[in-house]
Amino acid sequence: MSRFIITRPRLFAAATALAVTGALGGTAFAADSPADNVGESSPRTSSAPAVSALPVDAPRFAVIDQNGQVVRGSLGVTAGLTSAQNVEVLFDRDIRGCAYTATIGGKATDVPSPAFITVAQRGGKVNGVFVAIRNSDSTKTTRPFHLTVTC
Repeated sequence: MSRFIITRPRLFAAATALAVTGALGGTAFAADSPADNVGESSPRTSSAPAVSALPVDAPRFAVIDQNGQVVRGSLGVTAGLTSAQNVEVLFDRDIRGCAYTATIGGKATDVPSPAFITVAQRGGKVNGVFVAIRNSDSTKTTRPFHLTVTC
């Protein structure tokens, strides 16, 4: 009869392998698609520095400046202004089953003027959020904002 002895090095190796498998298991990469919400071209994007994948159910967030650029955010987040001056924010996984919440907000201690902000899933991109910002008279505008994606 053989006995299996668990030593600290074996336990550490098993825990490390499980953690890496779990972290990489939820990572997805989506290809860009020409389809979008309002027939506008995809923007040039900026991104936050990526270090490693977030867990699948971790909340994602982005702080975007008035030029559609990422100020800070979750690992792998990118953003940019579209040709129609709306904002596209892309995350590191499929977020179709998630809730999107955005609010006009400064990137630091600045306080932007009020505006209306709406969000929707980005047409043709399973990892994207479409953000439109309007003045009180419904004209398009750009403002810094904060976006949270909760799954």
